[in-house]
Amino acid sequence: MALILPYHESDVGRKIILQFSILFSIIKSRTLVYAFALATVGTFLISSGLKVPDFLILIRLIPSVYFLALATYLYNDLTDYEVDKVNSRDTNYSSKKTHYNRILYSTIGFFIISISLAFSINMQTGIGSLAFLGLAIVYSHPRIQLKKMFLVKTIVTAAGGFIASLMGALAVQNISYVGISASVIFFLMYFINGPLGDIGDINGDKKGGRRTIPIVLGVRKTFGVIFGAVSLMALILVVNYSFFGLHVVGLVLGLMICIFLAFRIRNLLSQYENKKKLSQTRTSVRFGIFAIQISMLIGMVMNTFSIW
Repeated sequence: MALILPYHESDVGRKIILQFSILFSIIKSRTLVYAFALATVGTFLISSGLKVPDFLILIRLIPSVYFLALATYLYNDLTDYEVDKVNSRDTNYSSKKTHYNRILYSTIGFFIISISLAFSINMQTGIGSLAFLGLAIVYSHPRIQLKKMFLVKTIVTAAGGFIASLMGALAVQNISYVGISASVIFFLMYFINGPLGDIGDINGDKKGGRRTIPIVLGVRKTFGVIFGAVSLMALILVVNYSFFGLHVVGLVLGLMICIFLAFRIRNLLSQYENKKKLSQTRTSVRFGIFAIQISMLIGMVMNTFSIW
């Protein structure tokens, strides 16, 4: 008996390590969901205003939004296995389909954790998380699949981004015009990164029978939609400066970021088939949106203290 026990303990240890390794690989497979958490933090800080943020709320809010977005992407992967294989995405179950159930259970677990954390903050944030969950289901569920409907796919994804960002304001129970504007800017991000992602997946989407923006409008006109979204972001900044008390410094910083993003996207126009460039540009857009939110926060603070 004494000889068996050490073996049993080491076997249990290996299983625990294996489970954590699988969990880590699942999380690593969709690292891009950090954008949702960043946007939520930006809106949270803007909505907190000059008050010292309640970091205990933030500690719950960040993982809530992060795991909510992660579970949504994983759920979409589970309902989209064949198209992902065509697009050569690095999903955890592509090499061994037996991983499917592990990802399914992880997805359910992430949803439960994220919604529980949201309700632990307050009722409004919890309702926001349920609204996000509802969009995730109607977007990917096999009997509905809004992701296959032209333009609806992008609108629903953007709406999810808007809700995730707005949860930052709901968490501090202060929905201001600037906070809503910050969430709308995150909404518009999906009319940049969504079409860019569709351009990268255009071959697989054609084979899968999907009608994405690049397939319907063509690549050149799709870039027109993208530049239109960047222009709307700049317009929102101008409106906040003109009517909602955004300081000129916040306006200038935000416009500079919009110009930077426009030039970065313009450089991609002649080499949009380069998936590495596409990925780098989409990453720049995600951080750019967060930077615009921070510029809005700076503008609010400077205006409150009547600086310059």
